[in-house]
Amino acid sequence: MAMGFPILILVNLILFFALKKLNSITKARRWIFWTVFTLLGCLFLYGANEFSKQTTGGFAGSYSFVESFDIQASEREVIEAIKELNKVNTNFNQPGNIPFISKQDTGYDWSSYKMQEYIKKLKTDSLTPLPAKNNDNYYHNYWLHVKLYYPDTKEIVHTLARSKLDTTITTFAFEGLSKIDNPTKFRVINRDFWFIDNKRQIDKFKQLIVDKIKTQIDRKRKSGR
Repeated sequence: MAMGFPILILVNLILFFALKKLNSITKARRWIFWTVFTLLGCLFLYGANEFSKQTTGGFAGSYSFVESFDIQASEREVIEAIKELNKVNTNFNQPGNIPFISKQDTGYDWSSYKMQEYIKKLKTDSLTPLPAKNNDNYYHNYWLHVKLYYPDTKEIVHTLARSKLDTTITTFAFEGLSKIDNPTKFRVINRDFWFIDNKRQIDKFKQLIVDKIKTQIDRKRKSGR
């Protein structure tokens, strides 16, 4: 539930009535007003931050709300670590009907102007060659989707992985959660959780998922395999 906007409305209403009563507050008790005013100001800033997070997100691109972590390893190492943990760790061993690791998808964007022009030409000339791949007619899904699992709450953990420009570093991101028995109810981290629960979910993800991946990578490197 988005709480930022209701908080902003509540704070503004309280400030409005408090300011109207300012002149009636005696000097001896003026400190009470300014104490309350300061607390409301902090609450206002918190509400504004929550509202901004709900409307704009915190991460550029298609996945604007994800909580991301940088892992000092290549994407290949991260995926190998996840596959190895899948054999021994219940958080990495999702129910059989849940896809584990998706493929990074690429292909022509048939809705693009360039490809629409190609289709028109193809109708009159069946030998029209496919155009060269470029940013105007081709897409590349850089994110690798990985679904993990919380057996204690029976929730699917939706995550994303992709290599940074420095390919020795991989961004591993927490996208959200969905219930096994209600997969359509998808809750996005940094958007659909109240402040304390949001922080608790991020801490849980870091402890049970991210830290385990890092440990597995370190263990493999030390073994020399």
